[in-house]
Amino acid sequence: MKITRNKIFEWVNVTIGVMLASFAFSFFIAPNQLVIGGVSGIGVILGAIFHYDPAFTILIINGLLLVLGLLFLGKEFFAKTVYGSLIFPGFIKVFDIIYNAFELQPIDDNLLVIIFSSLIMGFGLGLAIKNGGTTGGVDIPQNILLKFFHIPFSTSLIFIDGTVILMGFFFMPDADISLILYGALFIALSGIIIDQVVFSGFNKRAVFIISEKNEEIKKHILEDLGRGVTQIRVIGGYTNADKNKLVCVLSTFEFLKLKKIIYTYDKNAFFYAVRASEVSGEGFSYEK
Repeated sequence: MKITRNKIFEWVNVTIGVMLASFAFSFFIAPNQLVIGGVSGIGVILGAIFHYDPAFTILIINGLLLVLGLLFLGKEFFAKTVYGSLIFPGFIKVFDIIYNAFELQPIDDNLLVIIFSSLIMGFGLGLAIKNGGTTGGVDIPQNILLKFFHIPFSTSLIFIDGTVILMGFFFMPDADISLILYGALFIALSGIIIDQVVFSGFNKRAVFIISEKNEEIKKHILEDLGRGVTQIRVIGGYTNADKNKLVCVLSTFEFLKLKKIIYTYDKNAFFYAVRASEVSGEGFSYEK
């Protein structure tokens, strides 16, 4: 496999993403014994009950799940998952040492902990997923359930994480109903952040324009905004008239400039913009 600058960049981003997720766990989740689901939640539960090292627990469980993944999902899945599965508990151990070395104390406000940890971990996991990485854990049983029982990720995630959170409620010392509520809030917030990072990181708009002044508008897009334009032949549903539709993708700031250009030439132009959830190609990304 050819090693390109883009591939190196992806591995660096996966490492940074997993590191951020580990930081959120070690500095926020584990000290407050909050159960957020998944393998991390199991690590917190066993740490609270038996005083096991969460990093060691996560490493062991991830190792067992990797074996299941290899047996049921094949070598390709194993290769993509093993890196994050191993460095995640490794980073947790490093951050645990740093946390204890500075003799830090848990933050009293659990709501504040949940908000900040979900933002940091959600961003980290989103960054890792966007670059083809993962922290392992429940990704493996989720893929097994999808492959053999056709259970979608959304359903299996709720079932697995919900089961872990309920285990924390029933088995952890001094646990109350707030543990379930905090866990549910964390899953919701981190899920939103992951989606934003994976699907909306570029913050681009795809704009569709139908105007009698398409040539003038196109010229400004090409020369002033420096963006490419695609022309599509369309037929009006009411008039049956042949028209040209312009399609271009640009940033939010450039879209505001484009609106002024459109209104300058044709105040009656029809146009609409949609969020482009994934953008790749010249002007947005380059393969080195």
